[in-house]
Amino acid sequence: MQIVRNERRINLLSSIGQYATLGGLLVLLLGLVVSFAKPTWVLPVAVSMGLGFTLSVVGGFFADRYAGSLAHHRALAEVLKGLDYRHTLLQYVLPADHVLLQPGGCTVFVVKSQGGEVIYDNGDNGKWKHQQRGKFFRRLVGQVGVGRPDQEARREVSSLRDFLEEHLDDADQVPVRPVIVFVNEDVELEADASPIPAFYRKKVKDWLRGPGDLRPLPDSLQVRLAEVLGAEEDQAGSEA
Repeated sequence: MQIVRNERRINLLSSIGQYATLGGLLVLLLGLVVSFAKPTWVLPVAVSMGLGFTLSVVGGFFADRYAGSLAHHRALAEVLKGLDYRHTLLQYVLPADHVLLQPGGCTVFVVKSQGGEVIYDNGDNGKWKHQQRGKFFRRLVGQVGVGRPDQEARREVSSLRDFLEEHLDDADQVPVRPVIVFVNEDVELEADASPIPAFYRKKVKDWLRGPGDLRPLPDSLQVRLAEVLGAEEDQAGSEA
């Protein structure tokens, strides 16, 4: 499998995540020390605590996506590792963050790194429920909730379709479908009723090679699609 990534974006936001988190913790510590040393300095303490909290949340938000073993680009590449040379994973180079170019079209992945128990409840217009030990404190340091990954997936597919319609004459012949993938090995997923296919990491390749296999597009359309998506950018690509 070929990989094409926006390494500049990844490196920048990874650095922001790591340094903002560290800076936030230091500012919070400073505010705590000042609150004991100078109890009358109410405003400076409040400002430092607010700034520290904000930096920690922002840093955690970016670190959750771009840094560490569960960084979305890295974890998804590991999940898809072993797909053959006909597949190209494009990350942060298109209107949709993670796009797998296949002989039969495009799969748009929405990546989630939360652990714990994740359940899709088909009642009441469909809701995603998430339970995890220490969830409150994780949210304080920037981990976002599961949210509505089905809606995220639809938006990303819509954005990619618009891009293809603008740049490819035969865009209506290219299947573009969404998939939600939970990459944390500690997740317990119950999402069979999800309107968008949702899988634990180990199930994704089985689905792509089985029920989710797409009929190959004509060779000429495959070539033009790869050119439009930038799947032949050798300088940015790597193999997995």
